[in-house]
Amino acid sequence: MKKTMIALAAACFLTFGSQGPTTEAAGSYTYYQVKKGDTMSAIAKRYHTTVSSLRALNGLKHDFIYAGERLKVPAAGKRTASAPAKKKSITLSAADRKLLAQLVQAETGSSEPFAGKVEVALVVFNRTKHPEFPKTVRGVIYQKTKCGYAFVPVKTGKLTRIRPTKQDYAAVDKALALFPNDRRGSLYFYNPRVTKDKWMLSRPVTIRIGHHVFTK
Repeated sequence: MKKTMIALAAACFLTFGSQGPTTEAAGSYTYYQVKKGDTMSAIAKRYHTTVSSLRALNGLKHDFIYAGERLKVPAAGKRTASAPAKKKSITLSAADRKLLAQLVQAETGSSEPFAGKVEVALVVFNRTKHPEFPKTVRGVIYQKTKCGYAFVPVKTGKLTRIRPTKQDYAAVDKALALFPNDRRGSLYFYNPRVTKDKWMLSRPVTIRIGHHVFTK
């Protein structure tokens, strides 16, 4: 009789003790492909679950995973993970689009590659979301500094006389499309053959394109 009671108690423990992971494993799920550097704990955090629940969902007895492997993850967590906070976008008026294209042409001319033109436009867009700069494209371009203005073409007064090309406009449009997800975050650029400013030269480099070095 005592052995029967012990057996029943053990069965009850197995039934109720594992209810959490089993319940999640029985729910709806989707698949996640493991990337290099992923860990079970990181994936569990991303999908708002636990490592033990992930193991149960995938029938795993360990936490070892490899790049390329497909894991079952909670579908609800997938929806949450795939809907990050909305990133700031910019609505560009026709006048500001032309002004930025003029700046791009003034700073790059015909000697810089298209990618360099795009990055110059991105510098302006990135500044609009940085606390040290104005919040608008026009405000950034006409920002005053101790030396007069942030951009030389504005300082010399020739910016509005410049005629941008189709490529300059295309670079502005490309930068506008890239801006919300731009990871480099370039805030400055200079020509190393011309610039001698120690502060500028000390900035972390984000990318080098043509004759320009971009920094943040």
